[in-house]
Amino acid sequence: MSAKAGTKNAAAPQSATNPTPQKELYPMVNWKYDMFLYSVGNIVDMFFREVVPRGAWRVPQTGPVLFVAAPHANQFVDAIILQRTLRYEANRRASLLIAQKSVHGFIGWGSRQVGSVPVGRAQDAAKPATGTVYLPDPINDPTLVRGIGTKFGEGEGEIQGMLFLPPGKKTTGASVDIAQILGPEEIRVKRPFKGKLALEQLTGRDDIDKDGNFTNKAHKGPAPGYQGTKYKLAPHIDQTKVYEAVFSRLRNGGCVGIFPEGGSHDRTELLPLKAGVAIMALGTLAEDPDCGLKIVPVGMNYFHAHKFRSRAVVEFGAPFEIPRHLVELYCNNQRREAIGQVLDMVYQGLNSVTVSAPDYDSLMMIQAARRLYNPTGKKLPLPVVIELNRRLCMGYERYKNDERITSLSKAVKEYNSQLRYLNLKDHQVQYAKMSTIKVVFLSIYRSIKLLFLFICTLPGLLLFSPVFVATKIISRQKAKTALAGSTVKIRGRDVMATWKILVALGFAPTLYNIYSIILSLKVWQDRLWGHVPDWVPFWLVYFMVWPLMVGITFASLRFGEVGMDIFKSLRPLMLCLSPSSNYNIHKLRLRRAELSAQVTDVINTLGPEMFDDFDKVRLVPDLFKTEGGASTSPTSRRRRDSDQSSTGFDAETPPALSRRSTTQSSRALPRNDSFSNIGTVGIFSTRPPSRARSRSRSSSSGGGFGSGGFSISGFTTLDSAGGFDEASRKIREAMKVRRRKTDQEKTEGEEEEEDSEEEVNGPNIYRNRLSGYYITLYTMTSPSHPPSSSSTTAAPPSSLPRMPAKQRMALSLKSFVSSVLGGGAPQPPSATELFVKVDPKVDGEECLHDCDGCTARYPRGFKIETEDVLYGQIKAWSTHLLVGTGKTDWVRDVADEKGSVMQAVEKASAPTNGKLMLSASNMPTPHDTDDYSEPTTLLLLPAFKLIHNAHPLNAPQLITEIINQAPTSTSPLSPTPLPASLPSPDPDAGVPALSLTDCPHNAVILMCSHRTRDARCAQSAPILRKEFERQLRPLGLYRDLHDERPGGVGIYYISHVGGHKYSANVMIYRRPNAFGLDGTTPGETNGTTTNGAQKTNGHTNGSSEEQAGTVGASQGIWLARVKPEDCENLIRYTVLRGKVVKPESQLRGGFDRERGLMSW
Repeated sequence: MSAKAGTKNAAAPQSATNPTPQKELYPMVNWKYDMFLYSVGNIVDMFFREVVPRGAWRVPQTGPVLFVAAPHANQFVDAIILQRTLRYEANRRASLLIAQKSVHGFIGWGSRQVGSVPVGRAQDAAKPATGTVYLPDPINDPTLVRGIGTKFGEGEGEIQGMLFLPPGKKTTGASVDIAQILGPEEIRVKRPFKGKLALEQLTGRDDIDKDGNFTNKAHKGPAPGYQGTKYKLAPHIDQTKVYEAVFSRLRNGGCVGIFPEGGSHDRTELLPLKAGVAIMALGTLAEDPDCGLKIVPVGMNYFHAHKFRSRAVVEFGAPFEIPRHLVELYCNNQRREAIGQVLDMVYQGLNSVTVSAPDYDSLMMIQAARRLYNPTGKKLPLPVVIELNRRLCMGYERYKNDERITSLSKAVKEYNSQLRYLNLKDHQVQYAKMSTIKVVFLSIYRSIKLLFLFICTLPGLLLFSPVFVATKIISRQKAKTALAGSTVKIRGRDVMATWKILVALGFAPTLYNIYSIILSLKVWQDRLWGHVPDWVPFWLVYFMVWPLMVGITFASLRFGEVGMDIFKSLRPLMLCLSPSSNYNIHKLRLRRAELSAQVTDVINTLGPEMFDDFDKVRLVPDLFKTEGGASTSPTSRRRRDSDQSSTGFDAETPPALSRRSTTQSSRALPRNDSFSNIGTVGIFSTRPPSRARSRSRSSSSGGGFGSGGFSISGFTTLDSAGGFDEASRKIREAMKVRRRKTDQEKTEGEEEEEDSEEEVNGPNIYRNRLSGYYITLYTMTSPSHPPSSSSTTAAPPSSLPRMPAKQRMALSLKSFVSSVLGGGAPQPPSATELFVKVDPKVDGEECLHDCDGCTARYPRGFKIETEDVLYGQIKAWSTHLLVGTGKTDWVRDVADEKGSVMQAVEKASAPTNGKLMLSASNMPTPHDTDDYSEPTTLLLLPAFKLIHNAHPLNAPQLITEIINQAPTSTSPLSPTPLPASLPSPDPDAGVPALSLTDCPHNAVILMCSHRTRDARCAQSAPILRKEFERQLRPLGLYRDLHDERPGGVGIYYISHVGGHKYSANVMIYRRPNAFGLDGTTPGETNGTTTNGAQKTNGHTNGSSEEQAGTVGASQGIWLARVKPEDCENLIRYTVLRGKVVKPESQLRGGFDRERGLMSW
């Protein structure tokens, strides 16, 4: 593949006559591109409250890509948002097409920085022409246009030029190409005019139906005495250079973006697509059929695009390629047919990522229906809101003539009018539920809070009110100007956001400069009334005032935003207190409940008829069915009292893994999954170590003398299985009591030393394994111990950490217990026997060096324990269950999460096939909520199975019929059949039926992010995740929470696994020969590409093999003390090849089922 456009080694096309690369017409310089997007992007971030990417993983990482974006509802802001999202979410730079008339001033300079291609448009050059035009015979000769007082061919109009008709009130004006000039008052156009408005304008007749057909075919001409309509003419635009620039960039593997509607608009539906996008794609493939061009539809979905602090969702659709037969048609002079089919493909792709409604009133009605369809009052993520709007629009278009829909639409519109009459938002109707006392106290509290915020906002409001006034006035004037010169706009709102930003960019620095000069002169005059010392030069004041002004501006914006939300929330509170209005709002709440039930019933009735997967991928849970299955308190369903936009939702949580591809989110993380604002939460610190609190779980449960867990005399009862079980039970009960007391104290921070791993049920693990721990560690650290045969290299004894006295004492005690219990278990393998260590002779010198290009680092003061020997100190585990919660932090013990699957599994009977490691994870839930009463998704390891519809009520069935039958860490590497689905144990109670699918990943990386246990986990996990992603993306192996492509590596956060003083803890599960690189040297493969999507060792990723069974994970590797600079080698050797890089300092243990080895 050729080098990507926009890079230094990008080459232009060559030919036999021109062997040297041609210079690009509109070159892109990477650093200019990135600097411009960074600078302007920050301004855009201030304008929008939230810009959510969705489906960015679908963007191809290499090769030519043509991005088609719609609707074009925000002029130049659309371009910045699209380019910034592509750069930061997909690591692609794209050249966009920009209107030639806009390439001047700041916009022109900015377009050159990002390599935009200027395009001349006919509508930009259209000018009013003399005379009027009409159709003399619309029935028999609809392409013949006759004029009155026109001058066709005499300075006005030309062949291949265009004729434009005036727009209607809510309809776009028609336009056609001129095919032939027959005389000064007569021309012939290439195609007949279509549509009711165009034919009314050209004939003056009133017998035209809504589809543009004449009902009276006997009358051939226009209406009697009709004098025609005004019109505009545009010259022919030569686009040769534009196509050359686009073809060149695409052939060289670059990206090009285009808004195929041809111009910005503020309509609620897509405009007809221009043929240019099809010509660009077909022309590129005609010149280079094997270039691999892909077209990616992009939906630019806004909530009040022209308003300050609004929201947006940028959704990327599934990429598609143009079939070869269409390219052949294009090359064989059948261009019209080929272009038409490509436009149809593009239009269908855009429909899957945009929301189109016939008019604004219908869109408002549909959005109201969407809010009523969510009676739980829970906030939905913006991508789900967009998907709901899209589906409701599709359903409305299909069933709009149904009597149920027409009556319901009328009722919803009446409800909307009542809300407007009371000046309320839909979610504020719920205030009527509050008691009078609560309303009074809430009003007082919010009024006090609003007063405080107003005082904080007042300085900035006074200082920068000229900017606010200027942006509003100028943006409205520009909207009127754009509306007057457009045939497609309704109110011209598509230009308002752009001009608000442009005016602020120019006016705000000017105002800062004026204030700085005034203060500097005042200091020079009288030292600011004597408040500034004499030693301060007046010119220094000028440079000090600038950052002060910027800070005041930002603070005022933030305080003002919060204050405005509170101010809007006061009105419903006042209505609740007003006797005259109280009845109205209570009546409106009852009406809302009735409408909600009606809307839900209609959607649940018609939805399955339109969408085959309606019940399977339900975006909003059926409240009535859910309440039948699990009780949910009303308070848990009450939404927060804050004024929202018309969407009513602003939180974002990712869709479920089982969600079909068209409803997936981009790689953007949910708020509870983002640690970029970690500094705003408070200072993350751990409790200072002390003798009273600095003790591990093992020591507090009898792991050390004098620990207080139980007395030494208690060991005399451990000579029987019953005695051992009784001691273990008492230990666990005592530790739970201590954890509850710790949680109740609400202390901040955590112990400096970490609790040891989970307790093991039953005496078998102790009897079989404890006696070998000390021997294994001794053989690892002893200088006389020879290297194992399977080890490629042996670290010198001096490089191994020395075992501290405390750890040696604990191991001695364990050895003593093992001898008392009669332990005679075989010695576990050493670290280099369990997993092969990298060898520079085989793997290259890179394995000895950390990542040089890694810039990420842990924060200052991040402490990691480095003295303890890690290997062999973890307890055995047989299966590992990850519970999707959509969160990254939980209570101290996840089994104490009330009403969760974790709690239900903990209370259920223990698995019969060994120890179950239970972890909460940030895997998304099917309904994109963190409500534990709703079903969720589980990942069972090492089986690599996704378990759907898990619920606290079916936890016993989960353990007995799935986990007990699943492969374990000690079972042989052979297929283990598991059921594809299980019937519900109690359908009448609403218990969902469990179903199993194969996990699409070839490997998973698990990292502890449990901040409640230790702040270091919350700090290290997002840093490592970002670095892992940086290493995996170039390989095409990165998979985020919503990516269902087969193969690749999934990365998830999990709850506490033990040993947070060794942060960061990383667990890696790999399928056998996961990427076809096991046993190879770097650069070699053994028949499977590294994307992991091919069939390896009898497993085809992404396929459902429940009947035949799959082998699951071959290796489970548990590492600790992982730093960002370790990530490159961990991906290169551990994830891709199953080798360990630093076993002596990082390996805690694990298993290798293929060789039957475990570290315990």
